[in-house]
Amino acid sequence: MRLSLEYYIYSGVLNFVSCATITFLVLAQKRGSRLVRLFSIFTGEMAIWALFYFAWLASDDRKLAEFFLRTCMVPVVMMPASFFHFMLELVKRKVSRSIHFINYGLGFLIMSTIYGPLFATSADKPFLVFPYWLRPGPIFPLHVAHFVGIVIISHSIMFNVIKTTNLPGLKKQVSIVFWGTLIGFSSGITNYLAWYRLAAPIANPIVSFYTTAIAYAVVKHQLMDIEVLVKRTLQFAGLVGFAVLLMAIVPKYLLQFFGIPRAVADILGAVIVAASFGKVRESLVNVTDRYLFQKKYDYKELLKKFTDEVMLKVDLKQLLETTVNTLTETVKLDGSSLLLFDKDKRTYELVATRGANGQQVSLGEQEQLVTFLRETHEPVWLDGKVDYPQTIKGQMTLQLKSRLALPLHVHEDLIGVLLLGKKKSDEAFGKDDLDILTPLARTLAIAVTNAQLFEELAKTQAEAAQKEKLAVIGTLSAGINHEICNPLGIVKAQCEAFLLDSEDGILIGKSSQDLLERTSNIMRVALKQIDRATAITQKLSNFAKPIKDPTAQTVSIEQEIDEVLILVGHDLKLEKIEVVKEIEPGLPQIVADRRQLQEVLFNLVRNAGQAIKPPGTIWVRARTSSGLVRVEITDTGSGISEENLKKIYNPFFTTKEPGKGTGLGLFIVRQIVERNKGRIGVESIVGKGTTFSLEFPAVKASPQVAAAR
Repeated sequence: MRLSLEYYIYSGVLNFVSCATITFLVLAQKRGSRLVRLFSIFTGEMAIWALFYFAWLASDDRKLAEFFLRTCMVPVVMMPASFFHFMLELVKRKVSRSIHFINYGLGFLIMSTIYGPLFATSADKPFLVFPYWLRPGPIFPLHVAHFVGIVIISHSIMFNVIKTTNLPGLKKQVSIVFWGTLIGFSSGITNYLAWYRLAAPIANPIVSFYTTAIAYAVVKHQLMDIEVLVKRTLQFAGLVGFAVLLMAIVPKYLLQFFGIPRAVADILGAVIVAASFGKVRESLVNVTDRYLFQKKYDYKELLKKFTDEVMLKVDLKQLLETTVNTLTETVKLDGSSLLLFDKDKRTYELVATRGANGQQVSLGEQEQLVTFLRETHEPVWLDGKVDYPQTIKGQMTLQLKSRLALPLHVHEDLIGVLLLGKKKSDEAFGKDDLDILTPLARTLAIAVTNAQLFEELAKTQAEAAQKEKLAVIGTLSAGINHEICNPLGIVKAQCEAFLLDSEDGILIGKSSQDLLERTSNIMRVALKQIDRATAITQKLSNFAKPIKDPTAQTVSIEQEIDEVLILVGHDLKLEKIEVVKEIEPGLPQIVADRRQLQEVLFNLVRNAGQAIKPPGTIWVRARTSSGLVRVEITDTGSGISEENLKKIYNPFFTTKEPGKGTGLGLFIVRQIVERNKGRIGVESIVGKGTTFSLEFPAVKASPQVAAAR
C-alpha cells in the first residue's frame, strides 16, 4: 500500500497532540505518585518523537530534515529504559539499581552517537514518499536490539503477572497496558522496516492506541488518579485530528473537482471546520463519556438517591434497609451490610443486609478490624495500596465477604460499620469511589444517630402518653362508675322484685308457664344489662392498654366517635356540658390505627370539655371534603390567645394549672395524626371558643357501595 506523505505528516501531528497534551496536564499537577511521574516521562518521550517526526517530514531542506530525524530519535533511544521502569512500578516489582543503571546507561550511550555517522548516515536517494530518510549506521542495530529486547522482556513480565496475580484490579490494569503497549510498540517498530528499506511504516498512527489504552486503564480500573486529564487529552486530540484531516482533504478535493483556487479552497475548508467544530466537540464528549469513560455507577444518581430516599428516613429500620438496597443497586455490588453497635452486648450486630453479604455476623469491639476502624477513622480498602494485617484481610474476605469497610463515626464513637462486597463488574474500588463513599458514610452515621434518637424519643413519648392516659382514666371514675352501676342497678332491681314477690306469696298458684315466662324476662334484662356493663369495661380496658404495634385498617370515624363519647359522655353531662353530634350520612371510612384514632378523639374531646366553664357545648362534626374525611371538634370555651396558639403543639407546653396536665397531649396527638397520614389544624377566638380539625384521606368506595348510597 503506497500512501501519501501527508498521511505520515498528519499521523505525526495526531500522535504529538495526544501524547503532549496529557504530558503537560500531568506535569501541571502539584503532586502525583511515582507511577504518574514515570508515565508522564514515557508519554513525554513519545510526544517529542512525534513532534520532530512531523517536523522532519514537513521540512523541504535536506540538512534541516536530517537534523529533525536525528532529534526525533533522541527520545526513542531512551524509551526502553523509561518504559521498563514504568512497567516495574505498575506491576509492583523491584529490581536492583544496577539493572536500571545499565538500562539507562545504554540509552545514553546510544543517544551520544545520534548526531554522527555511527548512528546514521545520509541517504543518496528518497525512499518511497520519504525524501530524506537516513540509513542506519553501525550503532543502530544495538539500538534496535535494545528497544525490541526491552519491549519483549517487559511484556513477558506483564504476561506473567496477568497469569499469576490474585488481585483482580491489578490483573485488569496490567492486561490493558499489556495489550495497549503491545499494539503501540508493534506499530512504532514498523518504522525500523523503513530504516532498512524493507517496507513503509503504514501503522504509524496506531501508536496513539497506547494513549487510548492507558486512558481506559486509568478511568475504568483506577490505574492512576488522572482521569480528567486523560479525558480532556483524548477529546482535544480528537478535535485537532478532525481539524487537520478536514483541512487536508477539503481544499484538495475542492481544487481537484471544482477547480477552486487553493487560497479560496483553504478558506472554505477553515469555514467548514469552524462551522462543525461545536458539533464534533459535543460528539467527542458524548462518545468518550459513553464508551470509554462511563462509570459503573453514576455518582450524581447515588448522591440524589441518598439525599431524597435515605437521609430523610427517621424510621431506623427503613433507613438501614434503604441504605443497603440503594448502595447495592446503584453501585452494582454483589452485596452490602450494615452493623450497628449494641450497647448491651458490646458487639457490632448485623442490622441490615442485601445480596451476597446476607449472613449472620457479629464483631466484638476488641477485634482487630473494629479497633483499626475506631482508632484510625479510615476505611479498610482491600483494593488500595495499604498492606493490612492478615487477620483483617482474612476476616474481610472470608467472614464478611467484603472489599471495603467504612466506619460510621459520630465524634469519637464508632457507632457502626458499612460493609461493601465486590462490584459485579469485578472492578476494584478506586480512589474516586472512596471520595464519594467516605463522605456518604459520615452523613449516614449522623442519619443513623438521628433515627436512633427519634426511636428513643418515640418510646419515651409512648410511655408518657400511656401515663397521661391512665391519669385521665382516673378522672373518668365518676362517669365510668355511673355507666357500670346503671345496668347493674337494673339487674339488681329485677332480681329483688322477683324475690319479694316470692316471699310475699304472690307467685303461689302461678302456673309453671307463667313462672318460666317471668324468669326468662328477668334473665333477658339481666343479660342485656350485663353485656352493657361488660362492653363499658372492655372499652375502658382496651383504651387503657399501651399500643405496641400500630396496625393500619379501614376505620369508621362515626363508630370511633361514638366509642369515645361513651367513655367521656357522662362526665361531660355531670359538668353540664352538652355534646352535639353532627355526622354526615354515608360518611366514608379512612385507613388508620383504630386505637390511635380513639386516643386522638379522646384527647380533643376531653380538652374541649376542660376548656369550658359550665354550662357549655361541644360540637363533634364529621363530613367529606375534596376526597378527605374532616372531623371538627368545637367548644364554647375561653379560646386560645394568638401567642399560645403557636406553641400548643410544643412538648410540655400547657396552659393548665400545675398538676393538671403534662403538656404532652397535643404534641402526641399531632404525631399520631401525621403518622396515620392525616393533618391537624386549629382555629380559635379568645372569649368565644376553639375548633380543632382533623383530615384523613377517604377510602374510595367500590362502585356497588357507591350506588347503594
